Amino acid sequence: MSRTEQQVRELYRTTFAMPKGPAKFAALEEVMRHADALGLVEFAFDVRMNATSVFQHGWVPAKAFLAYSWCLAAYDREPERFGAGAEHRLLWNIKWMIYSVHQFPEIPLGRAHDLLDDMERRYRRGGHSMHAVLQHRGLIAESVGELDRAQDFYEQMSRTRRDGLSDCSGCVPSSQVRTLVALGRDEEAIRIGEPARTSGCSEQPQWINSELLLPYVRAGRGAQAVEAHRTAYRRIRDNPHHLAELALHLLFCVHTGNALRGLDLVERHLSWLDDARTPLAEGEFAAAAVAVLSELERHGEGGRTLRFPTAKGRRHPDVTVAELAVELRERARGIAARFDTRNGNDHQSTRLGRWMAAGPIGEPLPLSVFSTAAHTDSEPGAERVRPLVERVAAATAAGDLATAARTRVAVAEALLEVKRTQEAQEAAEEAVRELDRLGMTEDADRCRLLLAHAYADGRLRREAARHLRSLLDGEPGSGTGSRTGEIPGLPPRPELEDLLGRWLGYGPEASRRHAAAARGFAAAGRTAERLAALRRALSCRPDPATVGALLADAEAALAGAEATAAPVEDRAGLRFACARVLYAEGRTEEAAGQLEAARALLTAPTPVGAATRDGAADAGGGRAAAAGRQTTDGTGLDEAVRLLGDVLAGLASIRLLLGAPDAAEEAARAALDVPAGGEDDPWDETAWHAAVVLVRILRARGATAEAERVTAEYEVTEDELEAWTGWEN
Repeated sequence: MSRTEQQVRELYRTTFAMPKGPAKFAALEEVMRHADALGLVEFAFDVRMNATSVFQHGWVPAKAFLAYSWCLAAYDREPERFGAGAEHRLLWNIKWMIYSVHQFPEIPLGRAHDLLDDMERRYRRGGHSMHAVLQHRGLIAESVGELDRAQDFYEQMSRTRRDGLSDCSGCVPSSQVRTLVALGRDEEAIRIGEPARTSGCSEQPQWINSELLLPYVRAGRGAQAVEAHRTAYRRIRDNPHHLAELALHLLFCVHTGNALRGLDLVERHLSWLDDARTPLAEGEFAAAAVAVLSELERHGEGGRTLRFPTAKGRRHPDVTVAELAVELRERARGIAARFDTRNGNDHQSTRLGRWMAAGPIGEPLPLSVFSTAAHTDSEPGAERVRPLVERVAAATAAGDLATAARTRVAVAEALLEVKRTQEAQEAAEEAVRELDRLGMTEDADRCRLLLAHAYADGRLRREAARHLRSLLDGEPGSGTGSRTGEIPGLPPRPELEDLLGRWLGYGPEASRRHAAAARGFAAAGRTAERLAALRRALSCRPDPATVGALLADAEAALAGAEATAAPVEDRAGLRFACARVLYAEGRTEEAAGQLEAARALLTAPTPVGAATRDGAADAGGGRAAAAGRQTTDGTGLDEAVRLLGDVLAGLASIRLLLGAPDAAEEAARAALDVPAGGEDDPWDETAWHAAVVLVRILRARGATAEAERVTAEYEVTEDELEAWTGWEN
């Protein structure tokens, strides 16, 4: 189907908000096809240049290469057509092409050298430094085992100035460390790499920390190695882009006597091999996994059965350690052989063979949070955590794996309670994998919820939401099937749905989760929770298609006889949320009606003994009479008072928009009479909005002096007065 230029540009805009993945890739390719068909050359160039980055960072370098090649050819034909910045973008992106092409054995090595020659020619023509050229020549030389040439390029690069086409301050050392490690210069690699551990870009600091792992271990710097492992793994564990770095972490586990930790990583990430970014990364992970499995075989664990999580609807069949070692050894050798054929030597077979034969180096390092050596008496909660860790070890030694697994959960709980959040995350992750392995489903579910809370406490709300979603829906990777209804051993489903909505924050899914929670609370007769959940469902940008049903649910909830017993903050808050949605829908009169109803609730005398949000009884007299009331610690405004201010400020704006300045002035003055809660209180902004409305009204009536006083008191500027368009909610 043909599209107009406007439609194609709109389709392109929609791709910006799409997550990386096949759907986004397909949409970008569709945009390219239509742009070509319409002859939109400049637009097609921009789309492909941006798509090159998306494809490269989305683990599909073959697509990146095609998009880049089109742009390069178009630019060479008509360089003046694409603007001054086009050449710089092309020269920057050529580095990605070279970095990728050497990782595919099907692409002739000559193609990489042709690209390098073209890169050097273009850089010299533009007067640019050879720094990036030398870096990538060394990369190719190292990858095919030409170590003398790799060393020569490294030395030349070290003497060459950097410029705007050089990689960042983190990625250049990462590349240098890789070369130095291949040359056997570990101490120099550490010296060059350590300063970059504080750098940051899309690849850092996880890349440099991963590259430094093995040099640290071989140099006897165990504490730094453990820190680098933990820091890097937290950044790469959910991103298949980092499969090659993950291989280094597997070798680290073997070298440091942590083969069981390595096995956990193999089980968790084996599915990444199905969509490996490149064959080289695939071969490296397979070889490093063989090292882990072989170490376990040497300790009599070859018959241990492994279970793998489902990913993208697929799951590797159950298999023993020994069987998986055979499978992955053949896979690594096959990939290495393809590279050797392309490169004309046995470098990759030799290198990956050494990886597969790797073993411990020096004394074991305590890595697992369940190692007693990892816990000192000086740490928070040590008197509780250490005995639990010892109990895990004792139960494991006695062969009581179920008790050991449940005690792992207790360790995670204890760590979370004493705010050792990252350790709690690691403990819960290990506990979940062990419980899944043992088929202890209910215990595993409880631990998944604990893990979600640990992520949330660590401000990783997206991770927390992912784990809670898997519990509620039984998504792939959760260890559970499809789910509906209550989950044994966990809090009621509505509470979990509402919690998931909070962790998601904003957007249609968050709104759907809160709405589902509201329905569950309604069925359980929990009216106050129902009102609060509906308020959140309306407040977090719901899908427009669901707004009508949400408003109807809100009215039904508020009309019920049981609603009168709910705290006034919940009833008024829901009215306020309805008003915001109605206003956004252009239903301004209805929004005003909801705000008036909220105001009436908040200013009506409160019957003596009526419930408040915290369950205490109000002494009577109404919220308006208590407008100056603060929280019990005196640090801020009571929630009802804050809400009253928001309602009045919104009402003032809407009444002015509806052509009722008298009512607007009355609401604005009432809003400004509600006390602020301090310098950092968000109420200050609400009062400012009321002040803007009042100033506009006063000026329209010629009350200049008072208008100037209000503008000064609330710091209202002329630009802000002119820009005012309505209720800012």
